[in-house]
Amino acid sequence: MTLLDCSVTSCAYNEDHCCCKGDIRVEGEKAARNDETCCGSFKERRQSAGRNAQGRISKMIDVACEACKCAFNEDRKCSADHIGIAGGEACSCGETECASFRCNA
Repeated sequence: MTLLDCSVTSCAYNEDHCCCKGDIRVEGEKAARNDETCCGSFKERRQSAGRNAQGRISKMIDVACEACKCAFNEDRKCSADHIGIAGGEACSCGETECASFRCNA
């Protein structure tokens, strides 16, 4: 499991920079830079939705990774001890990114 800090406060799964989903998927199969990745698990928080309605708050999370060129990608799983997902007030997954992506190519 990976320690996750998520700054995407507009995501329905975000509660105090933690993820309540339990697992996430980083997308960007051909990514060579952070901004070519995204959190494929992003779900926009609706204004009427309550906070933390999705599940248990945890900083330790399973991260599936499709960013094949990332140094932390081991068989499509993130092997980093700690990652960050950035995107602030994103409205779509394309406005998020894995801030910890490191290109190994």
